Amino acid sequence: MKNQLFFFAVGALALSACTSEDVIDVSMQSNTIGFENVVMKQSRADAQVGDLTTDNLDKFMVYGFYTKEGQVANPIQVFGGDAVTKQNGSWTYSGTRFWVPDATYSFFAYSCADVALDNNFGTVGLDLNATGADRQLIITNYRSDVHHNHDLIYAQNKEIKALPKTDTNPNPNPNVAFKFSHVLTKIDAIFTSDFSTDYDIVIKDVKIVNFRNVGTFSQTKGWGTTPDRDFKLDINSSISMPLLFSTNNGTGIANASQTNAQKPRTDYRYVIPYKYQFTDVQLNFTIEVYKGSEHTPDNLILSRNMEGHWAPQWEQGFYYTYNITLTGSVANLQPIVFEVAQDMNGWTPSTTTATDITFSAN
Repeated sequence: MKNQLFFFAVGALALSACTSEDVIDVSMQSNTIGFENVVMKQSRADAQVGDLTTDNLDKFMVYGFYTKEGQVANPIQVFGGDAVTKQNGSWTYSGTRFWVPDATYSFFAYSCADVALDNNFGTVGLDLNATGADRQLIITNYRSDVHHNHDLIYAQNKEIKALPKTDTNPNPNPNVAFKFSHVLTKIDAIFTSDFSTDYDIVIKDVKIVNFRNVGTFSQTKGWGTTPDRDFKLDINSSISMPLLFSTNNGTGIANASQTNAQKPRTDYRYVIPYKYQFTDVQLNFTIEVYKGSEHTPDNLILSRNMEGHWAPQWEQGFYYTYNITLTGSVANLQPIVFEVAQDMNGWTPSTTTATDITFSAN
């Protein structure tokens, strides 16, 4: 018999509106191509170590091209994955490029843990053979699993008409502003016990299994229907990624009356957005139930591997917390139950002859 797990997905929009104060201003002293950026922030409640933000972003990779008037079919690439780094509050890159007056520019950028992607975890390039909106940056075969798990952000700024310098305005072109967005999905899990306080619950080896770990991203198509399961780094095994506990190590699972802050919560993971059609994604873990707080063999009631199946509906830029309630029935335990017979016996009249009690007054 399959053990049933009940999942309650709490989807919180991971990005909130940005204000102008988030923008890092870069002052350029000549008519060179300069950059500034802002990362669309998550709410403070959802931000965690590992998320890229305006404050901790130190490097992004930039791509760009321009076309001259009447030569739209002949794009000229000027940036090809060049690293733009933060130095003393300003964004710099090697090999200064200059604006070509009256040319039309399009720029694209990404960052993955402040490093460039390599062929093991994804390739990046401009598709300049395309036309119109399809002439864009493509991130191909991006891997997000136990072998490579980082926040991925992306931005573009297109159709910028370069202005010529004049005597009165030697720097007519502002810095290229990037507004980065998170393009993956972030997940974690909270465990709650529905057992009485006489029992102590321990959770071990939490992992997500059989999810889609490789996909191709572009601005116009998003992740589309391309994410797939790639086993090349997991030969002869299923795709599996552990969800480690950031607090309590999965011991002393809190009861339902306690707040989420008091309950054991796994670290988060980044996954490729995808809306699954079938319940073939698994959340697996081992549950141990002890009678009392002493975790000894004598007090161990059961140790069982649990396997839950569901069809995630992961959207780009969203953060999902899965609240998992552990009950005796989920653990396949039979509760001790009492009942009272429906037809309770009535009073039975005594067959003993009644005894008269005689009172007298003094």
